[in-house]
Amino acid sequence: MPLMQLTLAVLLFLCFSAPYSIAGPYIEFGAGVTTRSVAEEGLTAEGETTLVDPATGVQEGKVDSTRVLAEIGWTFGDRVQLYGNVGGVNLRGGAAFDDFRGDVDVMLGGGLKVNWYTSPSPSRLSAFTDFSALTFNAEDRIASNFVFDGTTGEESFVRRVADEKIRWTEYTVKLGVSMVHPVLDRPYGGIRLSRVDGSDTVTFRPGAGFETADRRKLDLEETSNFGLFAGTTLFFDQQEKAGINLEISLIDEASFSAAFRLNF
Repeated sequence: MPLMQLTLAVLLFLCFSAPYSIAGPYIEFGAGVTTRSVAEEGLTAEGETTLVDPATGVQEGKVDSTRVLAEIGWTFGDRVQLYGNVGGVNLRGGAAFDDFRGDVDVMLGGGLKVNWYTSPSPSRLSAFTDFSALTFNAEDRIASNFVFDGTTGEESFVRRVADEKIRWTEYTVKLGVSMVHPVLDRPYGGIRLSRVDGSDTVTFRPGAGFETADRRKLDLEETSNFGLFAGTTLFFDQQEKAGINLEISLIDEASFSAAFRLNF
């Protein structure tokens, strides 16, 4: 059986074998902050002292982002959950990335969560997998440094203005457990495997000593792919129609998010 057909058969089995009393659509509105260590790799021009390390062709540093997201999804019983995301994000880089300051850009994404097992005990201990992806672009105008040796042995310094565009796509797989708790309500946690697949295109404008524009294209990826996550959903009512979700992540990224959830 082809992989796609096998996957569809498994999802249909999980959907139709689950009770439909809690099935239905939901919506979340949330915000969060994220810090992640990334590395850029690419060629550097003669005398260029930023973008990447001239000796190694690699530059590492931290980037921060603030995200506001809406999530719209559908829960099929207590087994399968499909969702899509839309929102806004800004991206900030430190001195290692020429103080990049991207304005608020549109972020799109989505995911699939599957509960593979739920115990019949009152704690309803469950094991789940959650795969998601988010993508966005960020743009800014930066200034990059060039240093050249002069004919007298003295160095000449040139600062060039460039237009920078970052294409960012992140993939995350969460492997976790959740349960029902009398105090924490719906706590969950586990490990996360992540990947950032991006590029950084820097177009230098003509300037002093440079008659034409030129472009650098750098590969962008995160420096750590393994992390941990933990969170809980605190419902306001016994029917679990409305609540607030809180979540933190560590190692591959340091993040905190809070979202209001409404089940229909």
